[in-house]
Amino acid sequence: MRVHYSFQLPSCMALEFGLGLGEVPKPLIYIATGLLFLGALPLPYGYYMLLRLVACGVFAWAAFITYEKNEEILPWVFGILAIIFNPIVKIHFPKEFWAVIDVCSGVFLLLASKKLISTEETTT
Repeated sequence: MRVHYSFQLPSCMALEFGLGLGEVPKPLIYIATGLLFLGALPLPYGYYMLLRLVACGVFAWAAFITYEKNEEILPWVFGILAIIFNPIVKIHFPKEFWAVIDVCSGVFLLLASKKLISTEETTT
Protein backbone atom coordinates (compact mmCIF):
# COMPACT_ATOMS: atom_id res chain seq x y z
CA MET A 1 0.00 0.00 0.00
CA ARG A 2 1.44 3.32 -1.05
CA VAL A 3 0.74 6.42 0.99
CA HIS A 4 0.54 9.42 -1.28
CA TYR A 5 1.39 12.84 0.06
CA SER A 6 0.70 15.70 -2.26
CA PHE A 7 2.46 19.04 -2.29
CA GLN A 8 1.47 21.68 -4.79
CA LEU A 9 2.53 25.23 -5.35
CA PRO A 10 -0.24 27.71 -4.69
CA SER A 11 -1.90 28.45 -8.01
CA CYS A 12 -0.88 32.12 -7.83
CA MET A 13 2.80 31.09 -7.66
CA ALA A 14 2.43 28.65 -10.54
CA LEU A 15 0.77 31.29 -12.70
CA GLU A 16 3.32 33.93 -11.75
CA PHE A 17 6.20 31.74 -12.89
CA GLY A 18 4.30 30.45 -15.91
CA LEU A 19 4.44 26.84 -14.77
CA GLY A 20 1.90 24.14 -14.56
CA LEU A 21 1.82 22.55 -11.14
CA GLY A 22 3.58 19.42 -12.32
CA GLU A 23 6.02 20.16 -15.09
CA VAL A 24 9.63 21.12 -15.72
CA PRO A 25 10.02 23.88 -18.32
CA LYS A 26 11.29 22.52 -21.63
CA PRO A 27 14.17 25.06 -21.87
CA LEU A 28 15.42 24.00 -18.43
CA ILE A 29 15.55 20.38 -19.55
CA TYR A 30 17.51 21.34 -22.66
CA ILE A 31 19.89 23.59 -20.72
CA ALA A 32 20.57 20.86 -18.15
CA THR A 33 21.08 18.30 -20.93
CA GLY A 34 23.52 20.59 -22.72
CA LEU A 35 25.45 21.19 -19.50
CA LEU A 36 25.61 17.44 -18.89
CA PHE A 37 26.94 16.76 -22.40
CA LEU A 38 29.55 19.51 -21.99
CA GLY A 39 30.56 17.90 -18.71
CA ALA A 40 32.27 15.13 -20.67
CA LEU A 41 34.89 17.66 -21.81
CA PRO A 42 37.90 18.70 -19.74
CA LEU A 43 36.70 22.00 -18.25
CA PRO A 44 37.63 24.09 -15.17
CA TYR A 45 36.52 22.89 -11.73
CA GLY A 46 34.04 25.77 -11.38
CA TYR A 47 32.06 24.45 -14.34
CA TYR A 48 31.60 21.09 -12.64
CA MET A 49 30.38 22.80 -9.47
CA LEU A 50 27.78 24.67 -11.55
CA LEU A 51 26.88 21.40 -13.29
CA ARG A 52 26.37 19.67 -9.93
CA LEU A 53 24.10 22.47 -8.72
CA VAL A 54 21.96 22.59 -11.87
CA ALA A 55 21.80 18.81 -12.38
CA CYS A 56 20.95 18.12 -8.75
CA GLY A 57 18.14 20.67 -8.83
CA VAL A 58 16.68 19.40 -12.10
CA PHE A 59 16.91 15.74 -11.07
CA ALA A 60 15.37 16.43 -7.65
CA TRP A 61 12.53 18.38 -9.29
CA ALA A 62 12.06 15.57 -11.82
CA ALA A 63 11.94 13.01 -9.00
CA PHE A 64 9.22 15.03 -7.29
CA ILE A 65 7.16 15.44 -10.46
CA THR A 66 7.39 11.79 -11.48
CA TYR A 67 6.43 10.78 -7.93
CA GLU A 68 3.39 13.07 -8.11
CA LYS A 69 2.45 11.44 -11.43
CA ASN A 70 2.56 8.02 -9.70
CA GLU A 71 5.45 6.68 -11.76
CA GLU A 72 7.02 3.63 -10.16
CA ILE A 73 10.68 3.64 -11.24
CA LEU A 74 11.45 7.14 -12.52
CA PRO A 75 11.32 8.89 -9.11
CA TRP A 76 13.95 6.46 -7.83
CA VAL A 77 16.22 6.93 -10.84
CA PHE A 78 15.93 10.72 -10.69
CA GLY A 79 16.47 10.63 -6.91
CA ILE A 80 19.65 8.59 -7.29
CA LEU A 81 20.91 10.99 -9.96
CA ALA A 82 20.15 13.95 -7.67
CA ILE A 83 22.20 12.26 -4.93
CA ILE A 84 25.09 11.56 -7.32
CA PHE A 85 25.17 15.18 -8.53
CA ASN A 86 24.49 16.84 -5.16
CA PRO A 87 26.92 19.72 -4.55
CA ILE A 88 26.99 19.43 -0.74
CA VAL A 89 28.17 15.88 -0.04
CA LYS A 90 30.27 15.16 -3.10
CA ILE A 91 30.66 11.66 -4.47
CA HIS A 92 34.11 11.17 -5.97
CA PHE A 93 34.54 9.13 -9.14
CA PRO A 94 37.44 9.05 -11.62
CA LYS A 95 37.16 11.73 -14.33
CA GLU A 96 36.58 9.14 -17.06
CA PHE A 97 33.66 7.67 -15.10
CA TRP A 98 32.16 11.13 -14.60
CA ALA A 99 32.24 11.67 -18.37
CA VAL A 100 30.19 8.50 -18.87
CA ILE A 101 27.77 9.49 -16.07
CA ASP A 102 27.34 12.97 -17.57
CA VAL A 103 26.54 11.71 -21.07
CA CYS A 104 24.28 8.88 -19.89
CA SER A 105 22.42 11.25 -17.54
CA GLY A 106 21.91 13.73 -20.37
CA VAL A 107 20.55 11.03 -22.68
CA PHE A 108 18.29 9.72 -19.91
CA LEU A 109 16.97 13.22 -19.18
CA LEU A 110 16.12 13.73 -22.85
CA LEU A 111 14.41 10.35 -23.09
CA ALA A 112 12.42 10.91 -19.90
CA SER A 113 11.53 14.52 -20.72
CA LYS A 114 8.10 13.52 -22.07
CA LYS A 115 7.16 12.43 -18.55
CA LEU A 116 8.30 15.79 -17.13
CA ILE A 117 6.54 18.13 -19.54
CA SER A 118 2.81 18.59 -19.24
CA THR A 119 0.89 17.09 -22.14
CA GLU A 120 -2.02 19.49 -21.66
CA GLU A 121 -2.19 22.29 -24.19
CA THR A 122 -3.09 25.64 -22.72
CA THR A 123 -5.36 27.95 -24.66
CA THR A 124 -4.84 31.68 -24.54
